[in-house]
Amino acid sequence: MEAPKLRGMFRNVRTKPRSFVFKSRHLSDDPPQWGERKRRIESEVAKERGEKVPEHKMASNIRFRKGGSVRKSARKANIRVILIGVVLLWITWKMIVWAETTEFGKMLEFIRDNG
Repeated sequence: MEAPKLRGMFRNVRTKPRSFVFKSRHLSDDPPQWGERKRRIESEVAKERGEKVPEHKMASNIRFRKGGSVRKSARKANIRVILIGVVLLWITWKMIVWAETTEFGKMLEFIRDNG
């Protein structure tokens, strides 16, 4: 004899299981024009090699960034980290000076001597 199947307090309201759908950031959902794209890239490569490309195969220039903006942003990030470090060191130094010059410093010396 089987135990009766009782409804649990917490039940799964989803009727179908979880699934994963990959959506690329680089390719659109529209059908890609691979032939046109391939022709443009081949003509650009041939142009860079110095080969003569017929006019009907010429395409617009494809430009890639040189990476200057990456260097600039990395430099800004490094300067920001250094500034934060300097500010934290200054705050720590001020706290130590404060602790030594107030009654709190005397209490710390008492604890160190008698601890």
